[in-house]
Amino acid sequence: MDNKTINLSDKLIYGKGFHKKCYIHPYNPNLCIKIAYNEEGKEDIEREINYLTILLKRNKDYKILPKYYGKISTNIGEGYVFELICNYDNTPCQTLENFLSNQKLLQENYDMILTSLKSLKNELLKNEIITLDLFAHNILLQKIAPDRYQVRIVNDMGSAVLIPLEYYFHYFAKTKIKRHWNRFITSLNKKYPSILIKKIIEEIK
Repeated sequence: MDNKTINLSDKLIYGKGFHKKCYIHPYNPNLCIKIAYNEEGKEDIEREINYLTILLKRNKDYKILPKYYGKISTNIGEGYVFELICNYDNTPCQTLENFLSNQKLLQENYDMILTSLKSLKNELLKNEIITLDLFAHNILLQKIAPDRYQVRIVNDMGSAVLIPLEYYFHYFAKTKIKRHWNRFITSLNKKYPSILIKKIIEEIK
């Protein structure tokens, strides 16, 4: 990335968590800049970057994850530049949590949600994509055309173990993905009591 220092302000904040903030890149609306504000945040970002670097060397499709473009200097510290995942019309994507927690959205988009979750499960297993876990608020349903969506994952990419065997061996990758998927299903079942969500869960087990 360019060595020029980028000035970030609160008006550019796109999202924030316990350990890091995400800013819209002031010169490119298709990019975002992640800033860690504690050691846990830095570890999170470095884990994600390490994993994405490993994925680039493998001959599989990882478009489900955001692209990483490198480090950059900012007025509030070192930044990490990622693809900003948004809809085709540049509006923010809705998360899976947004859809599942809104009965009207759920009813109107039932088929799309079901198709997207089936696609997510297939993508994870087919391309052996590893995450710390699966959470509805980290799964985006990205609108790529007026009536077309694709599923994307943001945050919690990669493995936190010291020696991630799942990066290199099919058996360990598949085992971890299936375990996380079952845990994801269990969490959906507990958190969302809707009958429609129960139907979706039965279809994606």
